[in-house]
Amino acid sequence: MFPLGPKQRELSILPLSHMFEQTGGLIAPLIAGASIAYPTSLQPAVLIRSFRQFRASMLLIVPQGLRLLNNAIERRVDQGGRRKTFERLHELARHLPMALRRLLFLPVHAQFGGRLRYVAVGGAALDPDIAARWMDMGVHVLQGYGATETSPIVSFTPPERNKLGTVGPPIPGVDVRVADDGELLVRGANVFKGYWENDEATRAVLDPDGTYHTGDLGDIDADGNLVLRGRKKDMIVLPDGTKVHAQDIEDVLARDPRVSDSAVVGLERAGQDIQVHAVLLLKEPMDAEAVVRDANTKLSGSQQIRGSTVWPDEDFPRTQGLRKIRKRLVLERLEQLGRGGRPEAVAAGPAAPSAVLSDVERLVAQIAQLPGDLIKKESRLSSDLGLDSLGRVELLGVIEEELGAYIDDASLDPETTVADLERIVAGARETKRDESIYAWPLSPFFRFVRVLLWEALITPLMHTFYRIKVSGVENLRGLRGPVMFTPNHCLHWDNGIILSSIPLSWRWKLSVAAAADDIFGNPLRGLAATLLANAFPVAREGAIRRSLELLGARLDRDFSVLIYPEGKLTVAGPTQPFKSGTGLIAVEGGTPVVPMKLRINRMSIADGIDLKHFAPNVPVKWALRGDVEVLFGKPIVFAAETDFNAATEQIQAAVAAL
Repeated sequence: MFPLGPKQRELSILPLSHMFEQTGGLIAPLIAGASIAYPTSLQPAVLIRSFRQFRASMLLIVPQGLRLLNNAIERRVDQGGRRKTFERLHELARHLPMALRRLLFLPVHAQFGGRLRYVAVGGAALDPDIAARWMDMGVHVLQGYGATETSPIVSFTPPERNKLGTVGPPIPGVDVRVADDGELLVRGANVFKGYWENDEATRAVLDPDGTYHTGDLGDIDADGNLVLRGRKKDMIVLPDGTKVHAQDIEDVLARDPRVSDSAVVGLERAGQDIQVHAVLLLKEPMDAEAVVRDANTKLSGSQQIRGSTVWPDEDFPRTQGLRKIRKRLVLERLEQLGRGGRPEAVAAGPAAPSAVLSDVERLVAQIAQLPGDLIKKESRLSSDLGLDSLGRVELLGVIEEELGAYIDDASLDPETTVADLERIVAGARETKRDESIYAWPLSPFFRFVRVLLWEALITPLMHTFYRIKVSGVENLRGLRGPVMFTPNHCLHWDNGIILSSIPLSWRWKLSVAAAADDIFGNPLRGLAATLLANAFPVAREGAIRRSLELLGARLDRDFSVLIYPEGKLTVAGPTQPFKSGTGLIAVEGGTPVVPMKLRINRMSIADGIDLKHFAPNVPVKWALRGDVEVLFGKPIVFAAETDFNAATEQIQAAVAAL
């Protein structure tokens, strides 16, 4: 298998409910001391950003996912008008060692963080052409084969003997043979003992001697590598007894740029025998007849496609996680469409309203999970289509990836219609967001400068106007960052008081979430806050996506975050209800929450000057030098399934109890 060690970084994108990801993506890296990162979304744009930020060196993925990433790369090549150059580089790279291939495709590798070396593919057969494209770019594409019943690996391609189109030789201790009907049979210590309390299902796949019937068809080549031919249940047996592997035909169709995906099935027509039928997911439905005609020129006589259907939905029905096409449901849908009883050789053409949707309407239907005919120009994203704020954020992420238009979520509100969104997209320009914004204060140099300024100026100034007592610091002992500090917001100077009270060991890697409309609404105030407090902007209302990205980037770099959950200043109190986003950040971020409280015993003249304006009826004593106490509570850690609102309430209760 690929080399694992402390220097390897894996980006985990498959569900941990699958054995492939559990063993290869979690257990094996942890045993080897490798690092694992989990992206916040599986959208291609988010994945590529995650690669760049984490600088992943390896990836476990299913064939469809690798194809989507390859499509994303080639889409950008076409948008830049560099297709001929790109193809010449591929031709040249095939004759070079892997290190030089990476140099040729340096811009592509830069998009993926510059360290991607290994991609392990499993779960289904991979198109050799897709694997070859990645190998040309200097990335080892290693295929494996197995099943949950085989714990889960049967075979794997070692980097030094990587033969594209195969899934490698059986791993040591595993015996594989091919039955007379082409089914792969597996024996070894890795084979399971049976299904829980289901003897009938066990007997159907497990022989008394422990041989497991995989249900997969394949061969063993002269070098001892397994070659997959598809699922036994998907084999099409023609009237003359000829056996046709659907996978072979699907591989040919997958190489056609007009085809997004395909499912080849055996379809019985009324009064006729079973025939090879292709169900096509096309970029342009009117291309169906030409696609079938071109594919047939590359297929043998027995493999000829005798009929086709344009799939009417956005995608095929698929299994969760591994994203395999559920062909039984495809056949059932064909019957509903009335295709099963028609005698014509090729049925093609637009099959559904979704075929005439605009790009924006198509993406709205996809995210809202609604049929295309329900998407109207006047439909409102929220009240009519059911997209909440997070749904709208997801929609904008897909628009950014597929249409190349970055739109800030402040541009949308619940009353935005589909027509409004189309106008916004039409007016948008593809922009490259400056990922370095608010990142320079994280550098060691500016952290050192900030500590000097703080110790020389800010802390003495705070102690001039306030007597500061600190309690509960012992609750930070033994705690590992990053954490989220959640104090109340009750003084103009409370940020200086609180930061002066946090131990330097924590302040060295600390960021402060500041109001985007207030602090960062003024460029000079924003610059001062960024320099002195390592502040970054957080939207109190409306646009949240950029705020969450900035906050997540700091947590990912092990910077703790100080955030005021009330979202606004209330001089001298009382504490306002915490914003619900506090719980969302605490739960999704997975970081411990340290509740903090600033208790006012006596106001300072520094804050008392504006007291009558902000809180005219608050009976708080004030003097030249005030008296406050900063209290640290015990850390709170939330389980992943915790309700966001419940987490917010628990944090507020913990602050109030101090």
